Amino acid sequence: MWEELKVYKQLDKADINPTFKKFGSNLVSLIDGYSIDQTTSLIKLSRQVNQLEQAVFIEKDKGSYNLKVRTSIKPVDFYRRHKFTMLNIIPLGDIMNNHRRTSYPLTQEWNDLAIYLATIIKTEVEHYFQKYNSYDKIIDRRKEIEPKDFGLDNKYELLIYAAIRTKKKDLLNQYLDKKMSRPVMGITQSEYLKPDNNEIDEQTLLQRLKSFALTGDFTNIEKEMAAAFGQN
Repeated sequence: MWEELKVYKQLDKADINPTFKKFGSNLVSLIDGYSIDQTTSLIKLSRQVNQLEQAVFIEKDKGSYNLKVRTSIKPVDFYRRHKFTMLNIIPLGDIMNNHRRTSYPLTQEWNDLAIYLATIIKTEVEHYFQKYNSYDKIIDRRKEIEPKDFGLDNKYELLIYAAIRTKKKDLLNQYLDKKMSRPVMGITQSEYLKPDNNEIDEQTLLQRLKSFALTGDFTNIEKEMAAAFGQN
């Protein structure tokens, strides 16, 4: 069992990338219902539930053995369509109430690590996902999601969508105001490496949404969101 190991055998540097690729393939084979997107530095395991994308991201630091595991809950029709966009970013350690359980070494025991993480995903991560697996649940538990600081964790984007989908005028105006007072959403390293030439102007979109939100005009809000989704 990986979690019982006291000593790990380091990989040769030349084996890190090939092993990372095998690690992703093995991990997705151990959990049902997830698809995989993978680069040389990032593994995304995701599934769709109630028009929400539930995802686990495993990122390998460049030239390093260290793996960082985070989760994301994102609308399927989010206006930024880069596959590695993350919303409501939660480190795995937060879900497990153990901050050390966000990072893991990629070593010769990688197969055991895949089994261990698959078990964690099927139990603790999916239990976490279940708490927020609909827009109604997201609104009901919004206090648990609302950012506690001004970190780039991309939580307001999810709350804005949930307020739109549940037609909560007051909450939508509140979350738009909060979001518009902050910098634009943070993006992943992979997005920096692969910029989208058709990237939407987020501030302009938010301002247009706000103009309709003031009167609770959800018909035009939905039209704006649909148009934004179609641009990318």
